[in-house]
Amino acid sequence: MERVAIIRGTNLNKFEMQNYEPLTKYFDITGYTTYNHRFEIDYINFKIKKLHCIEEFTDKLPIFLRATVNLLLYKYGYTQYMFNLEKELRDKDIAHAAEIRSAYSYQAVKAKKANNKLKVVLTVWENIPFLSLRVSKLCDVEFNRKITEEIIRNTDAFIAITNRAKDALILEGVPEEKVHVIPVGVDIERFKHRDKDLLLLKQLNIAEDELVLLFVGRIVWSKGIYFLLYAYKKLLSDPEINKNIKLIIVGSGPEKSKIIDIISRLNLANQIILIDSVSYMDIHKLYNISDIFILPSVPTYSWQEQFGMVLVEAMASELPVITTLSGSIPEVVGDAGVLVQPGDFLDLYNKIKELITSSELRKTLGKKARNRVEKKFNPKIVSEKIRKVYSSVLEK
Repeated sequence: MERVAIIRGTNLNKFEMQNYEPLTKYFDITGYTTYNHRFEIDYINFKIKKLHCIEEFTDKLPIFLRATVNLLLYKYGYTQYMFNLEKELRDKDIAHAAEIRSAYSYQAVKAKKANNKLKVVLTVWENIPFLSLRVSKLCDVEFNRKITEEIIRNTDAFIAITNRAKDALILEGVPEEKVHVIPVGVDIERFKHRDKDLLLLKQLNIAEDELVLLFVGRIVWSKGIYFLLYAYKKLLSDPEINKNIKLIIVGSGPEKSKIIDIISRLNLANQIILIDSVSYMDIHKLYNISDIFILPSVPTYSWQEQFGMVLVEAMASELPVITTLSGSIPEVVGDAGVLVQPGDFLDLYNKIKELITSSELRKTLGKKARNRVEKKFNPKIVSEKIRKVYSSVLEK
């Protein structure tokens, strides 16, 4: 049985790895993460190994020194450098890393030079080509160019999460025949329509007849959370809407204190439920008590929505989705959701109002969303596509 190392540094997580778990029938899989990993890993159903990474040490430096050192690490492409990773890859057949600018992807191609049988596969979410040029003040462009070119040259296959990511790779010089577009799947048995949990509604102080809007994501400007608050305030003051509406916001991030301040200034504290975090194994419960899911992402100078995993979870849960024309969102949602202009709270307000006032439209969109997920984002289908990529590189 061939040995596969799935390398994700701090970003190893259940929601991506559920697409690899079915592959344990064919491959001996080990996931590699760091001791300072960002996501829950206890529920991943294959071997996990933690390695130390350079940020563990820089995070212990005094604040005034830490910023300088982290900037240097970023400048020279050493963020998430994982100690002993190349040694771990000596007995592997496939090293499956992520992104063409991560230090551990470069470590994987270096390990390939020392182990002729090792094949390198990269998953790529990034959908902005030549990103290092766009943040050139932070990066050593020439150094990053050389590293990126070496990663591209020595990678056997690329898995682009979206067609937009594929296009970005091709622009950067990746041969099109090496790129396979395979999205991320979601557990369609856990994320599915269920009747509202009356006990959970009571715990959150939501009445059974109230309509619930849900946002799940990092509390950062680029997720459009401010525009959602403005639209929500306008909805509550709209005399044509005769329903009580609650908004649940799930997430944390650097903008949290500012969001709380805006909520207070808009006098929305009694209508909004703020939840810092929910285990990935429990998040489906919040989808099931909600009526509309909203992700109003806003593209920035150096980021556009790369996929929107929460969109697929909501769609699988048969929720109507309202989101924006940002990055790869349109190809994820297709015609199974409502797309609005990024950063336009009036457009967002109008589209939410349209769904609030039509239960039939909500039901129709929810059914269409569920059908799209079953066809495109079923992890069994996704894992089989990944298996074919693995088999193709092993045959070379």
